[in-house]
Amino acid sequence: MLTAPVTFISAIYMILLTIAYFTKERVSNIENKIYANMIRLSCFGIVMDAISCYMYLADLIQTPYFRMITIFMFIYYIMWSGLFLIYIMVISLKKPNMSDKDFDNKYLPFVKIIFYFYLACSFLIIFLPLNYHMENNVIFPEGLAVNLTYFIAGFVSLGTMFILLIINRKQIKSKKYVPLYALIFLLGGAAILQNLNPGLILTTAVECFITFIMYFTIENPDVQMIKELYKNKQIIEKSNDDTSKFLFRVTGDIKQPIRDIINISNDMKNMKKIDDLLESNKYINNYANQLDYLINNALNISAMDTQKIKIFENRYNIYNTFKEIEHRAKEEVHEGIEFNYTIGSSIPTYLYGDSIKLKQAITSLIRISNSFTEEGFINLDVNSLIKYNICRLVITLEDSGRGISIDRINDILSRANDEIEVIDDKDDTQNLDIFGIKKVINVLGGSLMIKSEEGKGTTVTITLDQKIVETKDTEITKKLEVYEQTLSGNKKVLLIDDDETELSKIKGWLEEEDIQVTASLFGRDAVEKIRSKAKYDFIILDDELSDINALNILEEMQKNSGFKTPVVVMINDNKEGIKLHYLKDGFADTISKSKLDTEVQRIIKRFKA
Repeated sequence: MLTAPVTFISAIYMILLTIAYFTKERVSNIENKIYANMIRLSCFGIVMDAISCYMYLADLIQTPYFRMITIFMFIYYIMWSGLFLIYIMVISLKKPNMSDKDFDNKYLPFVKIIFYFYLACSFLIIFLPLNYHMENNVIFPEGLAVNLTYFIAGFVSLGTMFILLIINRKQIKSKKYVPLYALIFLLGGAAILQNLNPGLILTTAVECFITFIMYFTIENPDVQMIKELYKNKQIIEKSNDDTSKFLFRVTGDIKQPIRDIINISNDMKNMKKIDDLLESNKYINNYANQLDYLINNALNISAMDTQKIKIFENRYNIYNTFKEIEHRAKEEVHEGIEFNYTIGSSIPTYLYGDSIKLKQAITSLIRISNSFTEEGFINLDVNSLIKYNICRLVITLEDSGRGISIDRINDILSRANDEIEVIDDKDDTQNLDIFGIKKVINVLGGSLMIKSEEGKGTTVTITLDQKIVETKDTEITKKLEVYEQTLSGNKKVLLIDDDETELSKIKGWLEEEDIQVTASLFGRDAVEKIRSKAKYDFIILDDELSDINALNILEEMQKNSGFKTPVVVMINDNKEGIKLHYLKDGFADTISKSKLDTEVQRIIKRFKA
């Protein structure tokens, strides 16, 4: 039988389609429900077609079983065409912003009528006459059962689909109509072939192929991905809330020293004694150090560099570590003191570091705070700033104790590490003094700042950069970033310029040419992007950035194996005479800032081709 090879091939890709579709959880929408049933029906049709081929080859066509298989085939043709018609109705009548519930309320009764009509016709087929006659060694079924099948599956179904297509003619170019166009084209071709060779029955194979290509045209979101995106949305919202609170608090910490400096400066105008001036100068210097610490050590993420942080082999769970610290603190704080602990939800669960030393330092700090506080509160707050695979922990311990004098603070902060006694790094219960805590934090690669006012309390802030442990979530994020880069065929450019106006202007010119632009004010971002395997068609760097120059950036990027991205440097007029030196250093081209517009357009033409 001539259809046997075609049936075998159809069976193979239908098996693959069934596995691909049903092994993943899908969104339970109306289109997916229809499509799932079409796959089941197509598999049923292929099985019936294969059995009929076998019975024909085994000369079993005279048995009642052959008639039963033929009836099943006719039922399959009717029901498949009915489901396909319902699918075309859904994509034609369902508006882009219409929910399944709204569609059901408006069209479900009509859809049910059509479905039950096709079901009734399928049931009727069982009782209608069906005969066979042989012509040129080919068996032809005939009778009312055949006529009804052709009328319903052919004339009624295709006719209704044409009407729906005309009604929805504005969407005629939608990819969702591709299966309908393919059905018309392929059934027409199959009819011509069958007319030339009556033994070649291709209807089942055509319908299975239509079912197969529908997989690539229907809205078929992966439920797991949606769950991840929803989870991500919740995490981002919580993270934004935590970050807002953290920045609000830090902004307050910055405002206060500024006010104090202004007030002391005003008071100094009326001071005549040198001792008073020197005392005031100590306070100004302390407040200035606090501001410098908050701005440069805590908030300045441009300075975060994976090559500069201390890398530890041990990974630890940050939440478990601070949960243990909280448990110890609540057992040790005096009665009448309220201990409060908060930790930001955006902090990665696992970091590389020395959890023993960290517990040792924070626990000892709480004990010191407890000894200085007779009543009131002790607050431990842990927040983070994250950039690439670095997490900057910002740990703040605040108390309402008796405070520390300015001279004592200066003594603590100025004491060198080599003057501090050796610390047991294996015992996280060891009680350290403030100098030991400072040494441990320094050993971990962090820094410490103290702000205090006698009689009002003390705030100790610790910043510590830790490398993030790659978990399943971070690996998925990286894969998504790589995948995102493959979604568009547009050129991709990394633009680094610390002049915001200039950056915005160049970014606009590039985007006008349909170029995807990743822009940053910080030079180190370029280095980290390349280290993280981000791909660009070319890179534009400002020559003199506030944190690093273009040549240093290029040299850092060239340390990464396989880096071959063209790098263009923007230079001032006074360096026009040494353009050749930039090319010798490894830059692909230069942009003269005095002719920025025309130069950028030239670079676009050169690298966009």
